[in-house]
Amino acid sequence: MKNEKPTIWAFGRADLPEDRLLIYQSVRDGKSRFGWSSSDENNLLKEENHQIEKNWRQLRLLEVKPGDWIVHRNTPEPREFVAARVTSDYQFDEGLQCSGRIDFRHCFEVDKETIVKFNRDDPRILSTVYLDQRPRLQRISAVDDFLESIENLKGDAVELGEGDSKEEYHLRAKMDEELLSVAANIHETHKSKKLEGFLAKVFRKIPEVEAVVENGKRWGTDHGADLIVTTRDPLGFGRTIIVQVKSYEGEHYELGAVEQVKTGIKKFEGDAGMIITTAKRTEELEDKIEKISKEIDQPITLLAGPEVSAFVIKHAPELLFNLSPR
Repeated sequence: MKNEKPTIWAFGRADLPEDRLLIYQSVRDGKSRFGWSSSDENNLLKEENHQIEKNWRQLRLLEVKPGDWIVHRNTPEPREFVAARVTSDYQFDEGLQCSGRIDFRHCFEVDKETIVKFNRDDPRILSTVYLDQRPRLQRISAVDDFLESIENLKGDAVELGEGDSKEEYHLRAKMDEELLSVAANIHETHKSKKLEGFLAKVFRKIPEVEAVVENGKRWGTDHGADLIVTTRDPLGFGRTIIVQVKSYEGEHYELGAVEQVKTGIKKFEGDAGMIITTAKRTEELEDKIEKISKEIDQPITLLAGPEVSAFVIKHAPELLFNLSPR
């Protein structure tokens, strides 16, 4: 029996490009697959394997049910996604012969008629459906918007809100270029440490933010944390975010920021990391973030280029525009 409201599961990409192609072909053949499963000890159908420490993350696969959706990130190519609706409970089979080993034995049957492949920047995907950097296995919270996005893809539709028009939709598309320009202007006027202070002001405008420490102003090393942001959720629990800030232009290929965030999270006992750069994101930067996030088992978020512009406009537009009445 299908769930009344499905769960949307995001699977992280395989490490090797050739493996991603094999997984994509497997989905097209009717089976979605998940890695870390080369041994029979990874078979979650055997209860004795539930006690093996290395299997703890995979145990969430038992929560996937018929009617749910699985989205494979950066599959088959970077910036591409493939999604399909699940038709079976968890299975463990012979897996795939890939890169000199057998792997991806965790699997689910999927409805081949539901398979969709799309680009991360496809405007038909609603902006509330966050598909960027994620752990290897995680839920997507915006279920209704995800399902609407799938219908948009199938019907070649675009995102039109209530009372919206195609003209407004195309206006938003043009504004993407403007946001890139805004990011370039932020870089031009706020080099190096000045950008840290600028973004500290933005964070202080966010209601959920309780405190912002401009750690880079201190004497000596900042131990990888330009900003230390403390947030508080509705239940009163605190959360420490280590922020590394880079005022760059063009595309961001420098990877030291990721190691710096890693250092900051360890030094200041952070719950998460964030890299903010005025340059555009690159696959190399995304790969490094995913690698370090997996290594330290802590989420690291990336805001790059136009995303930085949108962040400032949302929380502190007065820092960019003269909003005073004339």
